[in-house]
Amino acid sequence: MQGATDFMKRTMLALCIGAAIMLAGCSKTAVQPPSDVFKKAQDAYASLNSYTDEGKTVAVVSGMTLTTTFTIKLARPNLYRITWEQAVNSAITNKGAVWSAGEGDFMVMGNGATLKESNQETALAGATGVSGNAAATIPGTFFKMNWGDQLGGSMAGAKQQPDEKVEDVDCYVFASELKKGITRTLWIGKQDLLIHQARTVSSAAAVKAVMANAAKRQPGIAARLLQSGIQGITSTETHSKIIVNPKLSAADFAP
Repeated sequence: MQGATDFMKRTMLALCIGAAIMLAGCSKTAVQPPSDVFKKAQDAYASLNSYTDEGKTVAVVSGMTLTTTFTIKLARPNLYRITWEQAVNSAITNKGAVWSAGEGDFMVMGNGATLKESNQETALAGATGVSGNAAATIPGTFFKMNWGDQLGGSMAGAKQQPDEKVEDVDCYVFASELKKGITRTLWIGKQDLLIHQARTVSSAAAVKAVMANAAKRQPGIAARLLQSGIQGITSTETHSKIIVNPKLSAADFAP
């Protein structure tokens, strides 16, 4: 029974995180207009032929923490593979993957069934919440997708924060309110101009609104979760072991 309760709570968390992201010691800060840094970062991603990283997303809601570890492989024009794992409890670990090896877009989740998706954006959007946003942040920016590009319109009103380090990387920090109650913060490396960390903070009111909307589409799940005492969510996604332009073939993206 406890396992089922944990699974339900974590399902709520994944739904909320995915919906929120799809809306959408400090050092002395050298002021850089966000538009200038974002343009340079866009150019940096556009110059890449391929990209890999490893990382994790730590999401906290109502005293519960959900940690998702992931790996990302990307290559132009349309090759990608994102895998993820989440420990629900000591006995259950959710695993999944979304990929294209050049012959279609596919996703496999916890039940092991492989789904063929209609296109790249549909596949990556479908995997966003359950992957701890790993299928959105970097793939959306690398491929400059309509909904996932972190350097596009959703950060147009970003304000610079004090510089910080992510692990050992000096970063510019920019924060923007995507919509009322939902704030997105990006850590962009000063040297490589790549995204090293992203954080989404959603207030309790914003999460409740997201879940109310989800309940209309998935009444069997979201309506019950809506009554479970939802609090705000903080989701922090960190990208490590970044390698740019590694030599990859289509076989590296196949399951």
